[in-house]
Amino acid sequence: MNKHKKIIILVCVLLITLSIVACGQAREDEIVNVEEFAIGQQENNVQTVESTDSEIKEDKTVNQQGSNVQAVESLETKGDETIDVEESNTQESENIDSEITADELFDLFINGSISAISSTDLTSTFYITDLNMDSEEWDSFSVGEREDIDNDGENELILRGPYGGMYLDARDGKVYEFAVGEGDGLVLSYVVYNGSTWVMYSNRKHTGYEAYHMEKFEGADNLVAEMNFNEELLDENNVEGEEKYTLNGTEISYDEYYELCSKIFATEVNTN
Repeated sequence: MNKHKKIIILVCVLLITLSIVACGQAREDEIVNVEEFAIGQQENNVQTVESTDSEIKEDKTVNQQGSNVQAVESLETKGDETIDVEESNTQESENIDSEITADELFDLFINGSISAISSTDLTSTFYITDLNMDSEEWDSFSVGEREDIDNDGENELILRGPYGGMYLDARDGKVYEFAVGEGDGLVLSYVVYNGSTWVMYSNRKHTGYEAYHMEKFEGADNLVAEMNFNEELLDENNVEGEEKYTLNGTEISYDEYYELCSKIFATEVNTN
């Protein structure tokens, strides 16, 4: 009887032990599962955070790129506006140059606001202040009349002065030196001959010799006709001797020469 009790007790102890061991293993498995779940949750959270950060960064990049594009477009727009303004100013300047009259250009030159371009060197200019104006000296200049000397329908400006002074023409928004007296051998004046105005250069510096050169223009830069006539002693040492008369290199009679000179000098305008 005692032997059976011991066996039953041992069996019960064994069952209890197995039960305790099984419960412990289940507990450990449960703990492990909990830990794995926690670790998995943390990884998911990390991934979620990383994904969120990535999306935020992408949004910021996109926004920044959009901002840069807008900034560039804004600069391009401002650049276009600047170009438009510059083109407008250029067109306005061109319109002013094309609309200003010859008389207005002459006024600007007389006031010293603009220069005139030399007739012998188009890269050289001078202002009215470079001339000896309105003094008592023999080589001084003064502002004279305005006459159509080049037959283009617009007046030229006459600056009276030594050797006939100078004539100025205005065209293309600028003032040009048109004709100028250059010493005793080229004294400047103008005449009306055969219905047109001619520029004339006179040479009377030698006794017994006179020579005249005339130029007809149709616009100051368009010379259309020239004429030369002169008289000279056959013997320059004999002032009472015989004279020769020529027109454009051809000898003519005294009567022909006298008639020609009568017509020309009757209309001569001296601009000394």
